[in-house]
Amino acid sequence: MLIRATKVVLESMLAEASVNITAPAEADVRTTVEVFREFAALPVEDAAPVEEDGDGILAQFGTHDFRDRPEFLADLTRQFIAAGCEEQSLWQLSCTLYWPHSEATDAIASGSLWSFGKTVSEFFDEALELPGWAWAIRAPQAPREVSVTLDQI
Repeated sequence: MLIRATKVVLESMLAEASVNITAPAEADVRTTVEVFREFAALPVEDAAPVEEDGDGILAQFGTHDFRDRPEFLADLTRQFIAAGCEEQSLWQLSCTLYWPHSEATDAIASGSLWSFGKTVSEFFDEALELPGWAWAIRAPQAPREVSVTLDQI
């Protein structure tokens, strides 16, 4: 798989797992995490090696107004540095789950965790213990939506 194909691959994997990204169910949160865990293990041919920080995963969460309204989000992002480029070419594939903000989510604050120096299993075990991700997995309501984006930074 190439960096530019990662969005299509992840969206296909989510669809195969029956995740409805436009109207997700509560169970789709855990399924999305499991799909992303599988996706994170897939090699990306044109990314620099993990040892050179060319392929890493970021888990983050918090209440933000990135889309002009306050929302709680839980996000998994796979970041790539394109191999063999004279200038650093950085790409981020993000899978973000959104909920309406509430007093409960506002109290969680925000946080993040990078995978560098960890195995994929270690990273996901630690990520799911982060306060925002622990809340997302046990959320009392389904997320509003799941968004998958690929951006060159």
